[in-house]
Amino acid sequence: MKNAKLIFAAAVVFFGLNSYAIAMGYLPPEDLSEPAAIEKKPVETNSPEDSATAANLQKCTPHKKIPDEICYVSGGISADEVSEFKSQAKDFLLEIVFVQKADTEVSGRIEEYLASVKLQIKDAKGNIVLDTTTEGPFFLADLPPGKYKIIAEHDEVVKSDLVRIDAKKHQRTVFLWDR
Repeated sequence: MKNAKLIFAAAVVFFGLNSYAIAMGYLPPEDLSEPAAIEKKPVETNSPEDSATAANLQKCTPHKKIPDEICYVSGGISADEVSEFKSQAKDFLLEIVFVQKADTEVSGRIEEYLASVKLQIKDAKGNIVLDTTTEGPFFLADLPPGKYKIIAEHDEVVKSDLVRIDAKKHQRTVFLWDR
């Protein structure tokens, strides 16, 4: 029985880390997958969406405490937003990334980012502390220290993860769905 538990634990670690390692590289945004797309579209540096993203990222840092409110931001659709989220992620206690395995024959990529993921975070007592739908593949939040269960749903497939938030330690988790 002890050996079976060790084998099971090793398999979970291997497959979990393998999925995590694939997603660790932060996929390129879809509009950057073809060089021609970059040449055709001039990049707007001061678009209203980018300004809104920057403002939303600023509202939660440096770990502002708002009573009875979880400070979070979600997004990462445009190339500028992806860069902004990547650069700011370490300033938040919790970072979640949502990806799905891609059809490599069609897109030439292994994975693609996901948006509109139903996200629920519960505290150690099972109370819902956050219930939202993501606006992009990146979700950054500052939660009070403690243990949390993260539940994410995409295309009626539910995934969950347990995380421990420490006051000064960045926690990152990646949810990966099959095609």
